[in-house]
Amino acid sequence: MLDGADEREVLWAALDAIAALGPFTAAAAYLLHDGRPHRRPPPGGSANGAPPSELPAVGAHLDRRIAALHGRSRRLDPADPWLRALALRHHGRCLGYLVVRARTVPTDEEIALADLLARQAAVALANLALARRDRARAAEHERLRSAEIRRAADLGATVSALERESAYHEALSRAAASGRGEEDIVQTLHEHTGLPALTEDRFGNLRVWAGPGQPPDRPRSDSGPRNELLHRARQQPGAARERDRLVAPIAMGDDLLGLVALVDPDRRADRTDTSALERTGLVLAPVLAHQQKLAELEPQLRRDLVEKLISGQATEDAFTHAAAFGHDLHRPHRVAVLQWPGPAGQAALGHAVTRAAGQLRLDVLVGSRRDTTIALVAGLDSGAALYRAVSEELGSAAGAVGVGGRCDCPADLPHSYDEATRALTVRRRSQDPHGSTDFEELGLYRMMGTGDGEREADRFVGEWLGALLDYDARHHTELVTTLSHYLESGGSYDAASETLRIHRSTLRYRLQRIREITGHDLGDAGTRLNLHVATRIRNVLDQQPG
Repeated sequence: MLDGADEREVLWAALDAIAALGPFTAAAAYLLHDGRPHRRPPPGGSANGAPPSELPAVGAHLDRRIAALHGRSRRLDPADPWLRALALRHHGRCLGYLVVRARTVPTDEEIALADLLARQAAVALANLALARRDRARAAEHERLRSAEIRRAADLGATVSALERESAYHEALSRAAASGRGEEDIVQTLHEHTGLPALTEDRFGNLRVWAGPGQPPDRPRSDSGPRNELLHRARQQPGAARERDRLVAPIAMGDDLLGLVALVDPDRRADRTDTSALERTGLVLAPVLAHQQKLAELEPQLRRDLVEKLISGQATEDAFTHAAAFGHDLHRPHRVAVLQWPGPAGQAALGHAVTRAAGQLRLDVLVGSRRDTTIALVAGLDSGAALYRAVSEELGSAAGAVGVGGRCDCPADLPHSYDEATRALTVRRRSQDPHGSTDFEELGLYRMMGTGDGEREADRFVGEWLGALLDYDARHHTELVTTLSHYLESGGSYDAASETLRIHRSTLRYRLQRIREITGHDLGDAGTRLNLHVATRIRNVLDQQPG
């Protein structure tokens, strides 16, 4: 978009980009001249490659509506809620409008991207105006040279300055295209001017420094002078002096993102340095706006992707979306579900999981659902290492991790999520609620964690242990515990009495009472098996989630 040969190409490049990123179609483009909008047809034919007969109607009635907008974005037709004009504003001035129509109701993210592209188009138009001003200045210099108004020395200086500006423009373009972002752009400004260069956010906090040594300690400005500087940067395009610095705004439309500055206490910056500073501000604007938008959207987009994957609603686009976050969904994954009590909350737990996965050299996508944090982990063998790493990050081991089975394709992730949830439920209801449990470790406990499974387990425990549980409740005895330890010891009187810390005769008496109360024959192998299973299930069900 920034390389368009003229305003018309910039306008229609922006419309094409908006149409490519959402359910929008291009309707019309307008450029303001002397305060009046002038419609600009698409270069080389109709919008989006459509024949003219298929373009939306853009007659005189639309021109009149655009003229009545007075520099604001708004809906154009009450009968058509998604025929909308996007004002192209830069430094408080409206430069034109993009008119789009939505085929379907756009999402908040699609609307935000459309607004961002409109602001970038405004910056591109301003950049064209600046380039035109530079060309006009060069033409004026050439005219003066031809007329021999300037002396030869002045002419040489002018040509040198223009060559220097042109060289800087090329260097700045290379830095912006390198993909290394703000740091490379500020370093290019420093190398071009020979002066220390820096960027600050709108609150005066240093973002990037390029120059010899360390950035000087600057006391934070009072809000009054700082606000005055920001107001001047909004109202007055170009660079301005602030004590020992030249500063220029970094802005997208009316949104001031920060400042770029040259440290110049000796006031040796010349016109080409000032022009370089201003151009740097223009180039940095879309870079910082993109970073800001990503910072706002990326966490929610990650959560949305994880939710679609574990609910089975993901499409083939999920591979592309995951790749945009640096994650390869083609690899085998396991789903881990985590719960950690404490005031930090899910956001802190999600960050801890990401850092822990990095320490373990695991690729992870993190999301959340209700009171649990969900991690889709590639390369995870078991949950134990993840539990330990997250515990170290949070400084607390009072949490639990449930891990589902391996998924060779994203379509298996909902099943792995269900397994991880059941594993977490069993862990939280066990006698040791803190730690990790893999679904493969559950054995007969796999029925736990689901409504039908737990109801069937309750019935099974009631059938085999109901009378004994009632007796313990009425008489405050521990016959169920005695039976559990006896069966866990394999029917050994010595091992069970030692574990219970009672005499062998006391154990025999209790076992006899158990036979009398339940009517079960403890010598029958099938009976012992059912009682053993029932006591184990009861040990899980009897615990409350932590």
